[in-house]
Amino acid sequence: MVSSSEESRIMDVTVPKSLEALVRRKVEEGQYSTEDEVVADALRLMQARDEVAQIKLARLQDAIDRGYQDVAAGKVLRLESDDQIDAFFADL
Repeated sequence: MVSSSEESRIMDVTVPKSLEALVRRKVEEGQYSTEDEVVADALRLMQARDEVAQIKLARLQDAIDRGYQDVAAGKVLRLESDDQIDAFFADL
């Protein structure tokens, strides 16, 4: 169900039988009043997941950019052997 403050349109959605059973169970268990509410909540969760993924992607891109800046500024440590790598991480 879409609240009165939001614009609502009728949209027919077809779901696989396995998901149809899940939607009906959620309503039968009283977690939602209607199938529409179940689908709307699922879409809100998908939207939130997508927003989190975008934030993570932006943070990763920022870390990559900072890494490139460090390399350009000569702020690097050259580790050329497994022993050097092991020693580096042992000191952390």
